[in-house]
Amino acid sequence: MSQSALKSPRRGAPIRQALLSGLGVLLPPLLTIVILVWVWQTVRAYVLEPVTAETRNVVALAVADIHDELPGANRTGDGDVLIWNGVSYRQLDGGQYIPLPVYNTVLKGIGMAALPTTGIGFYRRYVELVYLRPIVVVPVFIVLFVALMYLLGSLFAAGVGRVLWTSFEHGITQLPVVRSVYGATKQVTDYMFNEGELEEGAKFKRVVAFEHPHRGQWQIGFVAGEGLKQIREIAGEPLVTVLVSVNPIPMSGYIRLIPKSQVIDLNMTFDQAIHYIVSFGVVLPPHQIPRKAASVSAEIALPPGEQSPAITGER
Repeated sequence: MSQSALKSPRRGAPIRQALLSGLGVLLPPLLTIVILVWVWQTVRAYVLEPVTAETRNVVALAVADIHDELPGANRTGDGDVLIWNGVSYRQLDGGQYIPLPVYNTVLKGIGMAALPTTGIGFYRRYVELVYLRPIVVVPVFIVLFVALMYLLGSLFAAGVGRVLWTSFEHGITQLPVVRSVYGATKQVTDYMFNEGELEEGAKFKRVVAFEHPHRGQWQIGFVAGEGLKQIREIAGEPLVTVLVSVNPIPMSGYIRLIPKSQVIDLNMTFDQAIHYIVSFGVVLPPHQIPRKAASVSAEIALPPGEQSPAITGER
């Protein structure tokens, strides 16, 4: 085989490079969408839907006009419709009477097959169709939710309500099962969102590396604290508890108990480590980029015809 044939690039290289470049462009926004959708689905399932359901029930009870009987009502040509005090009422299969406009609105909105059998059931669906339409509820909820988070953050930053919240947390810690879940959840949220110092002994923002699952294969994580006493005694040396985040959602992951002698502290901030995990290792801190890669990046950034001093050897 000739030397020129050995130096010729593979035919599939441009196609593969184009695919990788396209993936590099699309992956960040796609991962951002995945994380935001996951957050939204959680908030919708545990906050928006319960609040909407309770609001629907309260409004339905407030506006309900339901009668079991209509004494002295005049029956129209339709045997199920009666006029009482100048208002047309429709009799339901359960025997109750509701205003005809409410009945027609629900019938038009959900169809005959899904009609409720009780008056309050009709009014719940009526409130959903008229007052609590998603096109109105969702934007209003987002605005109110963000405003509430901002208000709570501002009040707690100013020290207002801290005593009341401390009393609430004290009550939570008295519940046998809830206190364990709440305590762990609070530590994780403090670890993820609080910019200030955490409680003494919680070194969540210490980024480390260790060999896992085999020697020569490295994993990064965050030190959460000291290891368990019983395991420490069996190992015969101090241990640390390391939280290993799973990409692309750094809030999920698992823990490892690692001997301190096998842990290497990395010169990375918490935010830099999160960016590294979410980007699947593509985004590196500037000071962690290998010198050769940094030189190549500098060469690419220079105008055509010029070379980087790091490559040419110039000082």
